[in-house]
Amino acid sequence: MITIKDIAKEAGVSYATVSRALNNKKDVSEKTRAEITRLAAEMGYRPNVIARSLVLKRSTIIGLIVPDVSNPFFADLARSVSMIAHQAGYSTMIINSGWDPANEQHQLQVMMEQRVAGIIIKPTGYYATGTYERADVPIVAFWHPSEDKATYIEVDHKKGTQLAVQNLINRGFRRIAFIGGTDTSPANQLRLLSFQKTLQTNNMKLYQHLISFGGYNAESGYERAKLLMKGANPPDGIFCGNDYIALGALEYLREQNYNLPDEIGLIGYDDVFFSQLPTISMSSVRQPRDSMGQAAIDALIRRIDSEEPLKESEKIVIEPELVVRNT
Repeated sequence: MITIKDIAKEAGVSYATVSRALNNKKDVSEKTRAEITRLAAEMGYRPNVIARSLVLKRSTIIGLIVPDVSNPFFADLARSVSMIAHQAGYSTMIINSGWDPANEQHQLQVMMEQRVAGIIIKPTGYYATGTYERADVPIVAFWHPSEDKATYIEVDHKKGTQLAVQNLINRGFRRIAFIGGTDTSPANQLRLLSFQKTLQTNNMKLYQHLISFGGYNAESGYERAKLLMKGANPPDGIFCGNDYIALGALEYLREQNYNLPDEIGLIGYDDVFFSQLPTISMSSVRQPRDSMGQAAIDALIRRIDSEEPLKESEKIVIEPELVVRNT
């Protein structure tokens, strides 16, 4: 097994220098760090997690809880978090909550009992006050689920929705529908409010019968689009709460031979991989997963290193981007 001493001998530096470089300490030059990292990779060095934890007197494992690892958005987010954590010297334990709040709470407790260094979580909904503050490890949350003092990473959903709806308006669509996921979802509620506000700002009529909720899946998107298009005064533009919903809506519209994007406009949310495929080519609001992962890891490591409780909540806002394609 390759050890730090082997790398130190090959690099012609001290054991302590190699240790500091591999643990991302600041008192090592970038040139030396790059050379040591290169040698470690070439020599097949693998850190001893248990030994490192004993030396640091803390775990080197970060917990990540997401609602659905089979969803491309959360899979991308998990990939981003784990890769960035690895670069910072941490391993990642990924847990799927299955959109189940009770299971999510259970897994949160399990991770704390496992003494992970910190936890990153995408909550399924709102938490009771005190959930994060009672935790004995630092927690960073995607979205703002409670009034607890914690670090929250938020994509500006209001702006993302405004970009999408304004695009539909600018293209001449006048009866714009909103197809969301579960109506209790915090992100869903913010997008709906921004949807309504953008229509109002443009002196556009809000059609209550064109606001529809269901699940965050393609089946729901298909059925909701079918109901809207078969109803009285159907929409000529549709904004969807995620790309799965939009994919289902797109399938129905194409089955019915609607001409997109001329006859009807459709925009999804998240910009997952299938939206980019030539056969789908669906416009979508991109949530930048790499930026989200980087912000979460940076915030969590900062919390871990400080070893001090937060005095007030910290909110980090990530900017979304509208990606226009052929819908």
